[in-house]
Amino acid sequence: MARACPATSPQPPLSGLACEPMLGMAYEFALTRTVRDAAHLLDAVHGPGIGDKYTAPPPRRRYADELGTEPGPLRVAVTTKAWSGTAVDEQVAAAAVQAGRVLEQAGHAVCEAGPPVDWDAVMRTWVLEAVALFSMLLLAPREPDPAMMEAVSRRFLQATKEYSALDLLAALNAQNRVTRSVSAFFTGYDLLITPALGRLPAPHGTLRYNDPEHTLTSWLESLAEYGPFTVLFNITGQPAISLPLGTGDDGLPIGVQIIAGYGREDLLFQVAAHLEQAMPWKDRTPRVLAGGSTARARSADGRT
Repeated sequence: MARACPATSPQPPLSGLACEPMLGMAYEFALTRTVRDAAHLLDAVHGPGIGDKYTAPPPRRRYADELGTEPGPLRVAVTTKAWSGTAVDEQVAAAAVQAGRVLEQAGHAVCEAGPPVDWDAVMRTWVLEAVALFSMLLLAPREPDPAMMEAVSRRFLQATKEYSALDLLAALNAQNRVTRSVSAFFTGYDLLITPALGRLPAPHGTLRYNDPEHTLTSWLESLAEYGPFTVLFNITGQPAISLPLGTGDDGLPIGVQIIAGYGREDLLFQVAAHLEQAMPWKDRTPRVLAGGSTARARSADGRT
């Protein structure tokens, strides 16, 4: 007599529950303190979920096994020029340039270069991301109460109702143009190094989430002024990693972004592990550290 097989109910990934957040342009992961932890975490969660329409190439081995592996001579491009045209802080740019120098000293071919980018198309696609995100709120069993939201979220929720299917198709067309031009760049280079942000870490409130004067576009433009480098690769799908390789005059970390060609997360981990050793951050702490440096911040007479 045949035995009944036990039924299983695997939990679907986020994309299955939320209909591909931001139309597949949102990526969920976690912040880690070391490259090793990032590699182990990706080993634990990588791969397609049940029913996913699209899949990435599987890794040749565990990402944790890439740490300490020499990738061989690489073609590395470095750019500190924001495609949005916004000015980049000198300290931020210097951290990215220094990362390039370290890789050059390790024997890689490093030059100043970057992909051609149609920034208007990037912004059109970025607006699509925001609309796609807030459309999920409108499809929820109960629409959120605008009175419980900050001004920018209320504006986004209202703008989402005003977008049409034609707007969606135009944005997807813009995304395709950007993706193809950026992907072509990686046929000539193995890695691209950029700053992670365009400015030093900003005080809370800088981005004015509760400013009723903001429109959907104006708020995204303000984000692009502060962080013009990372959004491009959400749109194009290239794997990227941000490492706190620099330190500003204020003692706060400066991130450097490293981007590889599609499906080359293994290369990112190999290079990131090398930079972590050459430009370590584990012993750095800002001058004001919660729970640790309050006493050091006091003056001799006890005043703060």
